[in-house]
Amino acid sequence: MKKLLAGGTLAVLTFGGVLAGAATASAHTPKVAADCGWLEVNLQAYRGATVTVTIDGAVAHEEEFQSGFSKKFEGLAQDVTHDWTVTVDAYDGYDGTQYDWEDSGQIDPCVEPAPEPSPSVPAEPEPSEPPATEPEPEPSDEPSVAPSEEAAVPPAEPSESPSPVAEEPPVLAATGATVGGAVAFAALLAAGGVALVWARKRMQQSA
Repeated sequence: MKKLLAGGTLAVLTFGGVLAGAATASAHTPKVAADCGWLEVNLQAYRGATVTVTIDGAVAHEEEFQSGFSKKFEGLAQDVTHDWTVTVDAYDGYDGTQYDWEDSGQIDPCVEPAPEPSPSVPAEPEPSEPPATEPEPEPSDEPSVAPSEEAAVPPAEPSESPSPVAEEPPVLAATGATVGGAVAFAALLAAGGVALVWARKRMQQSA
C-alpha cells in the first residue's frame, strides 16, 4: 500500500513538472510592431535573455534583461523603406537555444519624398550696351564765318619814284687855313662865355 501511494505521488509530481515546464515555455511572448516611422519591441516572461535590434543593417540597440524588455524606436524617416530584425537569445530551455527567437520585417514609406531641387543654371550676363556717342555735325553748305563786307585793303604798291638819298655834308678841305679858323672860332666862343658869366655875377652883386 505504501509503495502504491509513493508511486502515485511520484507520478503526480512528474506530471506537474511537465505542466509547469509547458507553462513556462508558453509564457515566452515576443512581440514586435512596426508602422510609419517607428518600431516597437515587447518581450515578456523570460528567465534572462539578450535582445538585439537591427535597423537598416546597423545595430540600433542591444541589451541583456532578466524577465522582460520593452522599447519603442521612433524618429525613422517616413519617406524611405526600413528593414528591421529583432533577435532574442534566451538563457533557459533545452541546450540554451530552445527559446531563442528572431523576427524581421520591413517598414514601407508613408510619405512621398521631397522632389530633388533642379540644378540652378547661372544666368547669362546681359550684353553691355556701347557708350552713347554724340552724332557728328553734318557739314553745312554755308561758311561758318561770314566774309567781311569790307574788302581787304590791298597791299600798297611800291612807289615808282625812288626816295631821295640824303646828301652827305661837304667834306671840309683838309687845308691848314680851315683848321686854324676853326680853332680861333672856338677860342672866341670860350672867351665870350667867360665874359657872360662874369657880367652876370657883377649884376647880382650890384643888385
